[in-house]
Amino acid sequence: MKKYLILMIALFLIACNKRDFLDDKPRSSLIVPKTLDNFTKLLDNFNVMNLSGNTLSEVSSDDYYLPDQSTWESIYVVEERNAYVWKADLYEGAQQIRDWEDPYKQILYANIILEGLERNTEKDKKTAEWLKGWALFARGFALFNLTQEFAMPYNNVYAADIIGVPMKLESDVTAIAVRSSLKDNLTQILSDLELAKSLLPDKKPGMDRNRPYKSAALALLARVLLSAGKYHEALNYATLSLELYDSLIDFNLLSQTSNTPIVQYNDEVLFSCYPSSVSSPIFGTYRSATTTLIDSSLYESYQPNDLRKSIFFTTSTVTGKPMYKGTYTGTTRPFTGLATDEQYLIKAECQIRIGDFIEGLATLDKLLLKRYRGEYKPLIATDRHMALSLLKNERRKELVFRGLRWQDIRRYNREGDNITLKRKLNGKEFILEPKSPRYAFPIPQNEIIINGLPQNER
Repeated sequence: MKKYLILMIALFLIACNKRDFLDDKPRSSLIVPKTLDNFTKLLDNFNVMNLSGNTLSEVSSDDYYLPDQSTWESIYVVEERNAYVWKADLYEGAQQIRDWEDPYKQILYANIILEGLERNTEKDKKTAEWLKGWALFARGFALFNLTQEFAMPYNNVYAADIIGVPMKLESDVTAIAVRSSLKDNLTQILSDLELAKSLLPDKKPGMDRNRPYKSAALALLARVLLSAGKYHEALNYATLSLELYDSLIDFNLLSQTSNTPIVQYNDEVLFSCYPSSVSSPIFGTYRSATTTLIDSSLYESYQPNDLRKSIFFTTSTVTGKPMYKGTYTGTTRPFTGLATDEQYLIKAECQIRIGDFIEGLATLDKLLLKRYRGEYKPLIATDRHMALSLLKNERRKELVFRGLRWQDIRRYNREGDNITLKRKLNGKEFILEPKSPRYAFPIPQNEIIINGLPQNER
């Protein structure tokens, strides 16, 4: 894996600047980018820097089901097939696990850029600061995504005792990796993102939504802090992000019959990101995954005048049952980036959790007003518990297939919701209990062998 990453960077830089490569004398340092232009090209590599992992967590979640045993058996990606039933031996010897490799590749690129910026002598200070903020954002996002799949949920009391994931803070790929505590992971993530937000420009996203700006860094801080149960801080960052950029799509203006009603770089996207798997048999990329069926209770929770029901879903031509149609990618491939609708939901949830449930529902109403046909009736709750229940229901309906359901189940169970996941195949029932160690996926075996990392309990 390490040799592969070095080779990829070398080939990328050669392709970016063939003249410089051919004119220079051969030497090992050729694989190291040096210029601000090189750094920009590395960060602009969408197929590396804008993949979030999240495939295994999305496959393991409960927003969908497969219709029968034969459909499940036809899944040729072994880790996806096993993740569907939360199997202990998830990989069965498979070596290249994209949910692990892709974030660490992003971290490697970010470290190379951060170290390169320290040595860079170009006088464009503004661009250098922007690239530093971008690289820090990328490293923080990648490390956070790793903790959400390969470590148990964050707990404010026991975080120092929960084993997290390795933190690679230098570009030396020969350095032995060690697993840090989850508390140290969070500290590093927040440190990277805090510095990133101070360096990234305050610019409204346009056609370059693969690039993060200050509103995206604030949005990611809100997501991270929400996952850790730090609601006051999450509220602050969600509010700041929305103050910079709060655009919402009016679903009344979208085509309900179109297969791609929402375009890729739409007005809500703050930072565009996809799951790592580009050809998942469960979630199609440029085709309809006709055997991936929507959980019936989820589908039925959409009211008749809720436009999300027709915007997000269609009917399977194979089974005649509801299936995913696609949202913020312009395809059926899920969107796992950052968007304003999530920030409204984070703000509303945090307002409710810290005691102001009336204001929280008012925030939620601002989002739902753009999602319903006809006259919208504001939500009503008589207490905090009822308001939080409404919020959770709307969050699930709004963020379906956004790479967040697994994170939500983990943190809801930490708060005592006791959500039990169940699957049925060929008459056999598979169950994932609320406190199961299988909420952390196993570390790939090659990493265990090379670095001597302790394995997650399964």
